[in-house]
Amino acid sequence: MVAVVKLIETVNLSFTHIGKTQPTIQDINLELSAGEIVFLGGATGSGKSTLLNCLAGISPHHIGGNLTGDILYENNSILELSVRERSQYIGTILQNVETQIFTDKVIEEIIFGLENLSISPEIISQLAHQKLQEFGLLPQGNWLINQLSAGQKQRLIIACVLAMNQPVLLLDEPFAYLDRAGSELLKQLLVERSHQGQAVLLIEHRRDLVTDICDRAYYFDNGKLKSEIPPTFFPDISVSESPTLSNIILQTHQLSWGGYPQFPDLQLHSGEILLLQGENGCGKTTLLKLLSGLIKPTTGNIEICGQSILKKSVVQIAKNIGFVLQNPNHQLFAETVYQEVIQPNVSLQIAEELLENLNLKALSQSHPQSLSQGQKRRLALAAVLARMPKICLLDEITVGQDPKSLALMLQVLINFTQKAGALILTSHDPQVAKYLQAKTCQLFPFHPLKKCL
Repeated sequence: MVAVVKLIETVNLSFTHIGKTQPTIQDINLELSAGEIVFLGGATGSGKSTLLNCLAGISPHHIGGNLTGDILYENNSILELSVRERSQYIGTILQNVETQIFTDKVIEEIIFGLENLSISPEIISQLAHQKLQEFGLLPQGNWLINQLSAGQKQRLIIACVLAMNQPVLLLDEPFAYLDRAGSELLKQLLVERSHQGQAVLLIEHRRDLVTDICDRAYYFDNGKLKSEIPPTFFPDISVSESPTLSNIILQTHQLSWGGYPQFPDLQLHSGEILLLQGENGCGKTTLLKLLSGLIKPTTGNIEICGQSILKKSVVQIAKNIGFVLQNPNHQLFAETVYQEVIQPNVSLQIAEELLENLNLKALSQSHPQSLSQGQKRRLALAAVLARMPKICLLDEITVGQDPKSLALMLQVLINFTQKAGALILTSHDPQVAKYLQAKTCQLFPFHPLKKCL
């Protein structure tokens, strides 16, 4: 496809975060034209999201920092325009979709953006229902947004942005949390939008997922943009002989909650890995919350090491079960990365090994909230594993990891199981299932008209 109209251009763009002496991105010269999809890759923390934040106006207008160079839209500088003013031309999906949710109900979220474009109420209603239908969210239209799964929230924010139809789309890992059907739908829609003249800048770690739809590709290397994409390389993972699976440490029986169908009975041994699979909204996260004690089952029983946990508190359960949440921001509280992992009753040696093995040691004195989303997930994992639980629950923690970081994470998880720890995890990434050689449990689609809380 021949690009005919240049929409976005950066001229020697550099940005330095507050408290840093070196720029996060440096001398970026990039053009984005109508009708093309441009891929942006690079290691976790290399500057990809920083570039998108600069283009959208989030940096420096909302988070501070020093920006030099220029950003042009149709050959006019937009540096002085606010995020709101730029949103007339630029639609943005951030890594953490929860930061983009402004209303309580699903359908109201789509309506909110369209109302800001001064569209007539009749057209707004039509567009809102059309987008909900397109993304499989029409049955959930009147739900509270906090009833949605992470994948459904991702679908909702994508629907909101596409409904507004801005000329430029900045998408920061929009495939995160999406199941296979959702990923294929999004790819199809992005191709359609590019054919209609929209320009798309797409950040994604799983390059093989989007190679077939991208027109050009760039790669961030230590804050500098390069046009030569390195080959995808997944480091070797060492898997030694697993311990004998004889000690049952977790069992569930006829477990149910709210309006969900009864969950499959689970039996987990020491050293075992169980991967929960299923489409967005089928109950994977809900099942993990039940096992962790964050919510109590409507029916059924959960046993850890032969004892029921139904009457135990979350604190008591946490002595045996660690839980790494989908959103790492919900469980990072310390002032530094080091303090997040070095907790009371935690072995200093184990904590420092985890920081080293998860490539976080160099960031030990950084504030956890200054990290990239991928780094935050590795930190949350280190903080949980440092407490040496018998079972670790992992909810989509591989999102936002470049191949090297993903390999480090998977190696740490395998090491945990080889010391008799057990894992229950969710992931839509096929590489995770391949390398962990996990047994699987399939949860089936759940399409109620109303979910019970």
